[in-house]
Amino acid sequence: MNGRLTVAAGLATVLASIALYPLLAGGIWFWGGIGAVIVVGGIGAVNRRYPAPAGVCFLTAVGGLFLYLNAVFAHRQSWVGVVPTGASLHQLGLLVMQASAEISHRFPPVPPRPGIVLVVVAGIGLVGALTDLLAVRLHRPAIAGIPLLVLFCVPLTTDVKYGAVGEALVFCVGVVGYLGLLTADGRYRLRLWGRVVHPWQGAAESEDPDTRPLAATGRRIGFAAVVLALFLPLLVPAVRGHQLFAGLGAGGSGGSPGPSGPVSFPRPLVLLNTDLQDSHPKVVLSYRATGPGTPPYLQLYVLGNVTASGWTMTPAIGTRALGSGGVLPAAPGLTATTPADRVQEAINLASSLANGGNVSFLPLPYPARQVKELGGTWQVDPGSLMVHSADARLAGLHYTVTAQNLTPRPQQLRHARPPPTAITEYERVPPAFDQLKALAERLTKGQASAYDKAVALQAWFHRPGNFTYSVKANSGTGASALARFLTKTKTGSCQQFAFGMAVLARLVGIPSRVVVGFTQGTFAGHDTWVVKTSDAHAWPELYFSGAGWLGFEPTPPSQGGQAGQGTATVPAYSDPQHFRGGTPRSQTGQNPGGPARDPSLGHSSSRLPGKLTNQGGGSGGTVASRGNDPVPIGAAAIALLTVLLLTPGVARVAVRRWRWRRARGDVSRAHVAWRELRDDLADHRIIWQASESPRALARRITESLGLAGAEREALARIARAEERASYAASPADSTALPADVALVRRAVTRACRLPARWSARIVPSSALAPARAGLRHALDVFGWLELATTRARARGPLRRRTPRADIT
Repeated sequence: MNGRLTVAAGLATVLASIALYPLLAGGIWFWGGIGAVIVVGGIGAVNRRYPAPAGVCFLTAVGGLFLYLNAVFAHRQSWVGVVPTGASLHQLGLLVMQASAEISHRFPPVPPRPGIVLVVVAGIGLVGALTDLLAVRLHRPAIAGIPLLVLFCVPLTTDVKYGAVGEALVFCVGVVGYLGLLTADGRYRLRLWGRVVHPWQGAAESEDPDTRPLAATGRRIGFAAVVLALFLPLLVPAVRGHQLFAGLGAGGSGGSPGPSGPVSFPRPLVLLNTDLQDSHPKVVLSYRATGPGTPPYLQLYVLGNVTASGWTMTPAIGTRALGSGGVLPAAPGLTATTPADRVQEAINLASSLANGGNVSFLPLPYPARQVKELGGTWQVDPGSLMVHSADARLAGLHYTVTAQNLTPRPQQLRHARPPPTAITEYERVPPAFDQLKALAERLTKGQASAYDKAVALQAWFHRPGNFTYSVKANSGTGASALARFLTKTKTGSCQQFAFGMAVLARLVGIPSRVVVGFTQGTFAGHDTWVVKTSDAHAWPELYFSGAGWLGFEPTPPSQGGQAGQGTATVPAYSDPQHFRGGTPRSQTGQNPGGPARDPSLGHSSSRLPGKLTNQGGGSGGTVASRGNDPVPIGAAAIALLTVLLLTPGVARVAVRRWRWRRARGDVSRAHVAWRELRDDLADHRIIWQASESPRALARRITESLGLAGAEREALARIARAEERASYAASPADSTALPADVALVRRAVTRACRLPARWSARIVPSSALAPARAGLRHALDVFGWLELATTRARARGPLRRRTPRADIT
């Protein structure tokens, strides 16, 4: 029986189980898992005293684990607190059923209910039994890493987040346990081999086999593996949850009571910027839409409260539960006389979506009328039609929504009645924004109706060359930052454009709010649309009696004439060119309808979505650029590859010149010439031995390459100069050595095949040798530590004393 290996297997299981800590609150499960590992390890140690089959040993360990679970979780129903009975088995079954029900609707960290703790402890114990069987009984410690890996993989199936420090610590602790298991097995196997010759000088010898050299080698390999595992993922794009869905705690303003307590709103603007700046867009959702025209945008968060520091979510008033039929309240201000197309969308959320905070918001087109096939408990805000839940899981969610695609006529909006009193709160602007009032009045001067003023504001943002779209511009969200954006920098993302138009609209008496969500995405054929993180968007909504809240699109086009966000579209009702009656007079002298755009992106029902094409910066692939901020990923990759290819050859030339420049006197120049000759041979894949004398190497190279004439004499002079510099009293004249080396190099290049020539130019071996040696020494750090500790022990007070010869 190998007690050391048994302890190592149990310790590796316990350390790997730490990866489960974000899943459960408290630590009772961890101590229960330690007990289960001790039980299965002890039973395995007893079984190994007898020649029992491996299967019998494993079943015995599982039986012992069951007795342990029965004694811990059903001791009151057991006989003398240990022996299982019918009542104790029934109790364990009830706990398992309770755990299944709890896990199905709760999110990490879950409370440490007895049923959940039972399942977790049983899982840890089962992994411990498998690890003990594979590593100790079958002596397959490498394969034993598979059950240990299961404990690491369980959190990956959830939305749990470790954090940067926690993830690194969990990984390192698990690696320590696994490497300890491999080291213990190697020590056990080495003791079966016998005595080992110690490779380190000065190492003390003992009667027992010295396992330290093998352990040092294992540590070096482990060190290299850990370094690669820690740093290689930094170079590979990771699959992250979509930020716009992830709540960040109580970062919003206000909340509404939900079934599990107060709802903490996320920070939509922070999450929006995170998604927009992601250089590797990921799919958020896809949906199949039926209905004419381009589907409407998808709403997530509505920001109706503006302060001097920016826009925030308005506290929900009158939030109510969404009924079983999924019918939503009527959209505020919308009447049946407003033209609208019926749209039905079957939405599939990505399986990698992450829940954040304690609330999840549902992406829906506005105004939505009915949502079907939703599980869990959902709340709806009648004022904004935001739908959220405190216990639903977004990842992989499928639901169907029926909505309206509003198509009001400009003439209807021009004659809209004044907004009701309840809506006038959306006209309030803090005094800090008064500095923009003159700008708002100038831009809307001469416009008789609120609609004409809104169209004029949107046209001002779309004036060619007036504004620039950029996701990297840090314009801020406060009053001073917005004023600087509108009057000076005029560069920002959709967030700044939405804020700007919403504030200017309020300053001229138009109720407004800001919505954060996604554009309609990219048409993928067969009525299917795909939405990615690059489609995250913010836009203003303005209120008109009879039509309610209508979205506008102030985000300007990029240099190519496309929208600053590739899939953003200008609503048809905000462009009077699409309707009879002409366009309103604008003091800006620009077309209020905005810039020219792809007609297939209009909202008019006469346009077919099948004509849509993916646009730059949209969701139809990797984003290469957005606005005036090109991200030359391809060019950067080519440049980096070029630098990597040229570095060895350039380094070889630089080293050659450095050597000749430092050479002083005939002796040093002779040594440099000889070293350059050997490096040239190595670069051209010609083998030379350090034991060969200069004369013997010159003779062999002359014969193998067929050198003659001046080339043969040059090689002979190099060899003779090295011999005299090393052994003679006086060196040979070195004046012609640089020319001789260059002549021989050309002869070697001419005599070699084409692959060897290019290898000598691009990846010369002599230039790569120092890098390989440095890496080898870096990985051998544990070997030097082993040598240092061995010498320290030999000189310290605990060193093993050699018996005196006169003592018998």
